[in-house]
Amino acid sequence: MTTTKPNQTLFENISRQAKLGQLLTEPTVLSGGLLHQMNRLQTTTGTYAVKLLNPSILSRPTARQNFIDSERIVNALAGKVSALPALTIDGSALQQIGTHYYLVFPWVDGSTLPIHQVTSSHAELIGEQLAQIHAVDPLPIKQTAGSPESPVPWDTFAEKIRQQGLTVLEPYWTDLKRIKRWDSEVSSALKQLQGTSILSHRDLDAKNVLWKSGAPILIDWESAGPIHPMHDFLETILYWSLDEQNRVRRDHFKAFFKGYHAAGGRLDYPIEPTLSAGYASKLGWLAYSLSKALHLEPVTEKEQQVAVQQVHETLKALKDYEALCPVVKKWWRDSQQNTIRTF
Repeated sequence: MTTTKPNQTLFENISRQAKLGQLLTEPTVLSGGLLHQMNRLQTTTGTYAVKLLNPSILSRPTARQNFIDSERIVNALAGKVSALPALTIDGSALQQIGTHYYLVFPWVDGSTLPIHQVTSSHAELIGEQLAQIHAVDPLPIKQTAGSPESPVPWDTFAEKIRQQGLTVLEPYWTDLKRIKRWDSEVSSALKQLQGTSILSHRDLDAKNVLWKSGAPILIDWESAGPIHPMHDFLETILYWSLDEQNRVRRDHFKAFFKGYHAAGGRLDYPIEPTLSAGYASKLGWLAYSLSKALHLEPVTEKEQQVAVQQVHETLKALKDYEALCPVVKKWWRDSQQNTIRTF
């Protein structure tokens, strides 16, 4: 979603509809994610973060219900972990004004951490939070797991690249066999992991955690849903262990493991299918980026350029992950054979 200057009239109407009071200053666009636009509003009743949701995402058949369900999940967890749900207004967190959908959050004077500032202590605290999420089972929300079969048209993407003459996306052609192999591994792994799932955040990386006075606040829950606990654990421990060169920091890995274990997290699941399942989110982002890069959904020129860059970065992330898998498998087996002190 392109970041633009806020529409003053739109935010005046939002503030009125959501009963936030009158605007005291111009809304401020905050730096943030590639999907939605976060804005800071100062009004006569306080300060708020308003997330304008990407209209192309909301046009999907299940998108609105997914946002409603994710807010139900975070509200159910909010009393048990340090989670920040959207405000409920007139019985709903998801709000609509004209063609716009939005969420309103209370403002938190906290900050996210760049990778180089994440310490092993931060990793340990997030390990504890994840174990506490996994312990809240079952939540009073119906779990509907997705199909393990991939619906992604990888060959169609390749043909579209050829038809459009997008030489900038030729690396996709080069990596197509590897992509399809990773995709096949994901489908096989998810079949093996079926039958055991919990409801979790599912995207608990550094950009989705605010830190205030040394304590974490878990934000941006729109990806929340069912996931195998070991799949969730492995993805999250890597989020908090990798350095800027995608190398695993052993002390961070150990600290996260320790925090999760100390908080009662269960760690007796098989590692092989979990490692294969780790390709899933990256392949999903690759498919989304390709759709935008190839103009298969409405995009601006700037959004298309960003999507092309995301294709390149995601292909690199997939290769980096493949190289990491043997290292993680060895460390995992060592951890299962030794106590946490000698891991």
